Amino acid sequence: MRGMWRDEKVALYCDEVLQDCKAEDADEAMSKYLSEKLKLKDKWLGVWKTNPELFFVEYEEASIPFVGILVEVTCKLHQNSSSCFKVTVSVAEPFSSNIANISRDLVDEILEELEHSVPLLEVYPVEGQEADIRDIAMALEVVRFFYDFLWREWDDEECCENYTALIEERINLWCDIQDGTIPGPIAKRFKKTLEKYKDKRVELVEYQSNIKEDPSAAEAVECWKKYYEIVMLCGLLKMWEDLRLRVHGPFFPRILRRRKGKRELGKTITHIVAKVMTTEMVKNLSSDTLLQQHDDLDLALDSCYSGDTVVIFPGEYQAENLSLLTDDITIKGVGKREEIIITSEPSHDSFVVSKADSVKLMHLSLIQQGTVDGIVVVEAGHMTLENCILKCEGTGVCVLTGAALTITDSEITGAQGAGVELYPGSIAILERNEIHHCNNLRTSDRSKSILGGINMKVLPAPRLKMTNNHIYNNKGYGISILQPSDRFFIVAEDALNKGAASGDKKDDQMLSKVMHNLNLEMNNNKIEANLKGDIRIITR
Repeated sequence: MRGMWRDEKVALYCDEVLQDCKAEDADEAMSKYLSEKLKLKDKWLGVWKTNPELFFVEYEEASIPFVGILVEVTCKLHQNSSSCFKVTVSVAEPFSSNIANISRDLVDEILEELEHSVPLLEVYPVEGQEADIRDIAMALEVVRFFYDFLWREWDDEECCENYTALIEERINLWCDIQDGTIPGPIAKRFKKTLEKYKDKRVELVEYQSNIKEDPSAAEAVECWKKYYEIVMLCGLLKMWEDLRLRVHGPFFPRILRRRKGKRELGKTITHIVAKVMTTEMVKNLSSDTLLQQHDDLDLALDSCYSGDTVVIFPGEYQAENLSLLTDDITIKGVGKREEIIITSEPSHDSFVVSKADSVKLMHLSLIQQGTVDGIVVVEAGHMTLENCILKCEGTGVCVLTGAALTITDSEITGAQGAGVELYPGSIAILERNEIHHCNNLRTSDRSKSILGGINMKVLPAPRLKMTNNHIYNNKGYGISILQPSDRFFIVAEDALNKGAASGDKKDDQMLSKVMHNLNLEMNNNKIEANLKGDIRIITR
């Protein structure tokens, strides 16, 4: 399944398996598909992977994720739903398990209790059998993926005119998670919400089943509490699934703070951030400079009005107010940039977020810890990053629609997606920067992951000017350009399908045309040693 392209998955589920069926008929369609595949062979070898609780009273979940037993499967199906199909199994010879000290007698005893009938979706065919068995293995994966990720319990309870279109949206969501379009920490949040929804649903069903007679008032209230928890989680998941709600930016609220503007009489203050202020610190400032000293960066930012400057001396700081920049201020370090360290608060979604007309960050190191938004997000206005180090843990720098960014003499590294993400209609100027080792946490689907140094989403096209940058050692492409259709750039369709990587003359001609159409100006940049290539155009 992981080796299939996005459109192949859509064709498999929407055209071959579901075939325009309604949500209430999806379970029947999956059962029919799986039943046809199981007719290919009625006996085969597989590994039965089941919950360790079936065998052990106490165990460490991290060390024993499942108990696996090599079994011989006989396909005599019970139940009507493919998610509930059961098959007859017996221990295969020689006895084999992933648990070295599990006894054959215990396994036989458990199977006797189960009457040798186990859920079909817990059985995984092993390699080295006939081709028909591979088809069965594929069919089982198709069904597992459907119930694990595509199916929602509310589907058959709601009226949906085009169910296959909804399934396609969920496939796109899964693919966006796998290829890095949705950054890893945000993907984890979605998966956690989905798991919580499923757990709460099971919890409600079990609670209701334990009520033997008419429910008491307390039991009725508890049922309603559990139900509304499920409804809230359901609403969150629907927001994720709606492409319109996630395509143009981060998945959490934008800045809501009001802009203060200038002080009365237009006075500006220089805020000194240091434990102790000395005359040596301010000797280079003019005598009429108004000063205010803070030992906390958050307090300094909270005291700022438009036109103020925040001067930070060496040390390590955190500041929640960096995610609420609405006034035109300058934040600069004094000393080596490696010694002025600002770290994000791991429990917060955002790190540095600006919607001011003009914000400058200079001579600083930004260290992202656990936040899922971009290390720097420019929602509106213009931001300048000068001589900064950005060590990402989640997303890189994001420039949203209509916003502008200038980065000079800086270093961006470690982003899970692209180091710089340009949304439609944004503007960026990059000069003398290093962007490297981005998209560094992809694990299972590296062949599809295209994000690396810089990713551009077009229509309307962003504007990008790059001079003397070094983009290297990224796990995706040095620069990826994401366009919605092959008509936008008016280039050869066969060339687009292959992607454009700098190299031969034909590719160079196409890239030249793309750069002209995109307002993409590139001079004296060094793009090298990126895993997938230097530049690629992707049609979505």
